[in-house]
Amino acid sequence: MNHAVGNALELRNVTLSFDGGHPVLRDVNLTVRRGEFVGIIGAPGSGKSSLLNLMAGVIPHYLPATVEGQAFVLGRDTRDLSLPEIATHIGMVTQDPENQLFNLLVEDEVVWAMENRGYTRETMEERLRETLEFFGITALRNRITYDLSGGEKQRVALAATYVCHLDILMLDGPTSQLDPLGARMVIESIRKILQEHQTVIMVEDKIDELLEHADRLIVLHEGRIRLDVPPAELSEHVGLFDEIGMRLPDVVELTHRLQKRGVAFPRMPLDLDDAVGLYQSRIDPLRVNPSGAPAKPVQKDVDQNHLALDNVSFTYPPPRTISAVRNVSLSIPRGSFVAIIGRNGSGKTTLARCMSGYVRPSGGRVTIAGREVHKLKLKERVQRVGYVFQNPDHQIFKDPVRADVEFGLTNLGWERAAIDRQVDHVLDVLQLRQFEHEHPYRLSKGNRQRLAIAAIAVMKPDILIIDEPTTGQDPRHARQVMELLKSLQSE
Repeated sequence: MNHAVGNALELRNVTLSFDGGHPVLRDVNLTVRRGEFVGIIGAPGSGKSSLLNLMAGVIPHYLPATVEGQAFVLGRDTRDLSLPEIATHIGMVTQDPENQLFNLLVEDEVVWAMENRGYTRETMEERLRETLEFFGITALRNRITYDLSGGEKQRVALAATYVCHLDILMLDGPTSQLDPLGARMVIESIRKILQEHQTVIMVEDKIDELLEHADRLIVLHEGRIRLDVPPAELSEHVGLFDEIGMRLPDVVELTHRLQKRGVAFPRMPLDLDDAVGLYQSRIDPLRVNPSGAPAKPVQKDVDQNHLALDNVSFTYPPPRTISAVRNVSLSIPRGSFVAIIGRNGSGKTTLARCMSGYVRPSGGRVTIAGREVHKLKLKERVQRVGYVFQNPDHQIFKDPVRADVEFGLTNLGWERAAIDRQVDHVLDVLQLRQFEHEHPYRLSKGNRQRLAIAAIAVMKPDILIIDEPTTGQDPRHARQVMELLKSLQSE
């Protein structure tokens, strides 16, 4: 019998577990039709990445697991197909682009899949040019992949997966490392892909990015599908979102709150532009802000310029010389909470690394309370300034989770009882206690991000520099991270 005829993918009564542990997926039934754009949302650890890996055949062909039930790709059971056979139909962009990029140059990365499939040189050159233009990364063609920003790497990984025009494209958090403009460009590129009748399944924490374009949204919680609806029907399930601790998309949340206050709308807006038109016709701005006066900024007492940059520059060395930071001077008082913002590739990460002492500036000085950070001994520096990498996998190295968080305090010579109290506090605040005896790499990307923050924040350095701390987090966990940072600031 041919299951799922006419469907791209189908899961029937699937339960998945690793090493005999608790099921990661439970009794999942899901059908994805050809040409659909399906968004999958859920809290970190809900099973989203495992669901994608199962549908892509990575589980169990590459990642061993116990799988009950059946998974079909274009009508064929994945157990009856090899992973190379499945890869002729499915392309997958993983959650971390650095795990997927392995060629030195961008152009080599994009053409690599075509080379392995025996495309002619003329076809490869034409596809390469078209794909780079399609994703707006033509300027990156001759760049070294490991020199790219996180967002640029993500777009290159997407281009390298898309270039062969496979039947099904799976994306695991493709906008997680992108600025708003970059995220919108990716979503619009996916819309172009859909116009070519390609099936797209996307895991995404930024629900607003899915609201306008997805045909269906699937809510996954504790390994079960709790909701499968068109985006326009999300507002009918506010209670479920409250129950599982997820926020609705911003425009849905705001519209729902206004409806509770008696403002009637003929329908639910799907994006901000759509919402503005609806709101303008039904809301009196004078009622929303009667005084019309902006809120006064909160004044803070500061005692000194704690962190100072004096004419700091940094240039990456040959063979691809890049001037990433140029003549930056600024002063940050003790107790401040400062955000550094900018487009992907604007130099944010490089500046943060200079400030932390992780790299030495090509020019200028970075000082903490008047002392040059690069001249501090390592033990003193880690007590003065803590740095959390953009990619948590560059920072996590101890097993289990609790040992990774304890490591810094142990090396600083804290007493055992004090270590236990401090580690318990940070694990509880970041909701990692349930994973304290797990291997870190069994955690989701969002949970690993919180683990990396925990391992540095636990040492309570004078200055904490975190590169994109909410990457991979749903709104609830992002708030928890920011609340921890605020509590550290208040101390």
